[in-house]
Amino acid sequence: RSLNRLRKKASHIKSELFNLGKNIAGIMDRSKALTKEIESIEDNASKRLVSLYKLSWMGSTNLFASADSFYELFHLKKGLERILVHDENIRADLIEKKVILSKLLNEMNANKKKKLAIEAAYDDQIKAISEEKRKRSRLLSEIRNKKSLQIASIKALKDASGTLDRTIKSLSRKQKPFQPLKKMSQKPFKALKGLLNIPVEGKIVDLFGSYNDARFNLINFRSGIGIEAEQGEPIHAVRAGRVIFSDWFKGYGNMVIIDHGESYSTVYAHAHELFKKLGDMVDTHEVIATVGETGSMAGPKLYFEMRHRGKPVDPLKWMKQG
Repeated sequence: RSLNRLRKKASHIKSELFNLGKNIAGIMDRSKALTKEIESIEDNASKRLVSLYKLSWMGSTNLFASADSFYELFHLKKGLERILVHDENIRADLIEKKVILSKLLNEMNANKKKKLAIEAAYDDQIKAISEEKRKRSRLLSEIRNKKSLQIASIKALKDASGTLDRTIKSLSRKQKPFQPLKKMSQKPFKALKGLLNIPVEGKIVDLFGSYNDARFNLINFRSGIGIEAEQGEPIHAVRAGRVIFSDWFKGYGNMVIIDHGESYSTVYAHAHELFKKLGDMVDTHEVIATVGETGSMAGPKLYFEMRHRGKPVDPLKWMKQG
């Protein structure tokens, strides 16, 4: 579970880094655009200064003396006043844009420093995950090499399975039965036997039902199937329904339970990431999680169960063949 917490934290930090990177890129684009505007204003202002210098060199007396009438003199004076007001507005706009640019550059520098700190935290998190993985591998190696630990591990899995049975029964009693929306126009669930798609692309490595552990001559019962798949492979809901559980569950890691109505439910365990929360509605074949190895001792895989009235049924009998 500690490994799962570390992964979640690393994922959160990675998301922070991505958003911060986008923010910095946006500020850089705005800064470049603003710098171009400032350069354009300064270029125009420079040309204006040259013109005003020439005007000043002529002298205001000569300028006004060139007017042929009082009316022309009045309009010449008004024109000069407008020019001066316009130039003052340009100057004020230039000062304002330079202030904005300065703030943007300060914000960008602050974000860059923050990004460096977050990147360092992310590196620390990745190191912590690697260390936790090494610890986990050593523990699994010890369990495999010691019969007493393996038997204890099998017992723990049995206990977890019993707890899951009780939890599903309790959830079924507490939750209102799922009623498909009219727009879904679904067939009755029982009519789907042999027609459902497998929830994840992978290889079925654990079958439903009783099996003999030859190493310790123990008979166990598996309530679902194990599908070996790549880490991060999308997990799909086999049928529309409502999420009645989405959290960590001892022995099963990150797990989702979906109520499909008509007393049918499905369980998806050992997930890496969970995309749905309690109460969410899901559509048939919608991605609800990704494959992981949380709560598992056998690497990345999906543990999948189907239940009717709380009792496990063989999922393979409900899946499309091939």
